Amino acid sequence: PDKVPVFIAQGDVGRTTISCDDGHTWVGDRAWDTEGDAVMCGQVQSAVCYEAQCSYMVDGECETMTCCDHAPDVSKGVIYGGGQFVATWGWGRPGAVKTSANAVDWVTTHPGDSYGGLAYGGGRFVLASRAPFVSGDGTTWTAGGEADFRNADDSLMWSVRRFAYADFEGGGRFVAVASGDTDRDMLVSSDGGESWWRPSSIPADCAGSVSTYGGIVSGNDVIVIVDQQANACRSTDGGVTWSVVPTGLQQILSHGVWTGSEFWFWGDDGYRASSPDGETWTVTPMATPHRLGPVAISDAGTLVAVGNVWQGYDAQSFFRSTDGLTWEALTPGTAFAPSHPIFYLTFGYAEPSALCQKP
Repeated sequence: PDKVPVFIAQGDVGRTTISCDDGHTWVGDRAWDTEGDAVMCGQVQSAVCYEAQCSYMVDGECETMTCCDHAPDVSKGVIYGGGQFVATWGWGRPGAVKTSANAVDWVTTHPGDSYGGLAYGGGRFVLASRAPFVSGDGTTWTAGGEADFRNADDSLMWSVRRFAYADFEGGGRFVAVASGDTDRDMLVSSDGGESWWRPSSIPADCAGSVSTYGGIVSGNDVIVIVDQQANACRSTDGGVTWSVVPTGLQQILSHGVWTGSEFWFWGDDGYRASSPDGETWTVTPMATPHRLGPVAISDAGTLVAVGNVWQGYDAQSFFRSTDGLTWEALTPGTAFAPSHPIFYLTFGYAEPSALCQKP
């Protein structure tokens, strides 16, 4: 009751921005290049993703590389839990895990590594990789159990592509999907990241391409992984076995949400796929067709979204909806500040700040 409900968007170059008015406007836009963050050698810079050259601190040395391209500032996820917002950056090069209670002021709590995502559940944060780290408070981190992802030839697989926590009556599950050059693997933890096990069956067309697009969502003891190819891979036994059904779309370009009664994903530049159980899907055209990327839902049911994740700056778009079919396009420069590409959204409750006060 003493906190402010907020949406938070996480992007490259350490960017975050928040909405504390139910998705109508976004404030507190900040990023590492304008702040001269330690990850960027403590230097104020003018970063432009995929075009400009940025300076990063890597293994104690300042290195120059293309901004946001397999670099320490690549956004890999933001989550709320236990009264804290936690976000991780870094892909291909070590970045930083940062924590905030008010979603505005961030402190580095786990530097010098990179992860394929993070999730919160059962009172614990987990950072996903072959060498996961876990935390009960989002501040102090300890090593979890090795996640031994493998290729079909039994060689090591390294890259976690998508990660999430799933509620389940038999105990919560952390679910990780990894991939190599040609293969894909899945591991599950039912003890908060201390150990990992492989499902007894993983269909060939399950989670074929789930990274920037699609996602892992749970509801009513069903875990659903929807991939870019618009396949829904479903488990009703806590991740032990999986089956695949089509969603009815040709491709999924968005993240997904559980509304409390249905799974929702968006694709084909203007259609929503919905399902109460992850097995039977209904495709509905959007009243205002848009390409959606990251999507988040509040406890009150408000949805916010960002458009094509690869389009930042002047081409960036933010949206708001109450039904997932009619979307209000926010006015750039007025309702939000166009800037570095946004890849993740989440909802949580922030300590009051100068930017966000209790109504």
